[in-house]
Amino acid sequence: MAIPKRPRPLRDSDPYTWNLGLLLFFVIILQFGQPVTMYGELWTGLYMLLYAAMIFFGIRLVRHERQPLSIVATVGIAFVAFGTWFSFDQEHRTATLGMLVSLTVFMLMLVIALTMFIFRRSHAAGVDLVLAAVTVYLLHGGLFGAAYSVMEILHPGSFADPTTPGASPTWRQLVYYSYVTMSTVGYGEVLPLTAWARSLAAFQAVAGTLFLTVAVARLVSIWRSSNPVRPDT
Repeated sequence: MAIPKRPRPLRDSDPYTWNLGLLLFFVIILQFGQPVTMYGELWTGLYMLLYAAMIFFGIRLVRHERQPLSIVATVGIAFVAFGTWFSFDQEHRTATLGMLVSLTVFMLMLVIALTMFIFRRSHAAGVDLVLAAVTVYLLHGGLFGAAYSVMEILHPGSFADPTTPGASPTWRQLVYYSYVTMSTVGYGEVLPLTAWARSLAAFQAVAGTLFLTVAVARLVSIWRSSNPVRPDT
């Protein structure tokens, strides 16, 4: 009688772990290295190449989670097209708007796929769950930063920065504002002025806090279930 093979346990060296790790690496570089786009077309182009790498690993991750790959790939291609245009003309409204909208949608898809991974995979490697949770948290800041930028382009005056009176905050300033809001630090440099801007900022602050709370509870629950406490003998 043939003995059924036991499923191979996930190890920290699995390709999925490497994919998550590289995705997190590019997310960190992109979210906190965006000031390089202030130094001209060459640096902006290199920055967009890093986004292309993030999209590549993001598509691999989404495919692994059996999400609609065609939609994700289409959004990724749209971002590459608008990102290339934006690299050569950062002042063009359509290029900037197209880049930000496609980036917002792509990041949202990544957040959904990773969140499903965190809450559906009860037997995933611990390092995978930690990498996924950190990546979602950082993508959360980038996602809302891009959404704020889209709002400011479509409805100028939604946000204001007292350090640049009379001028709309740039997307770099709004990415900074997003992370400050998410961490509930609230330095006050950038301010939401309209009702919808304030509503979105409040939603981000609440969603970020809730995600941290629920994700930590999920990780602790999985760890405790995989390491049951043995009764004293």
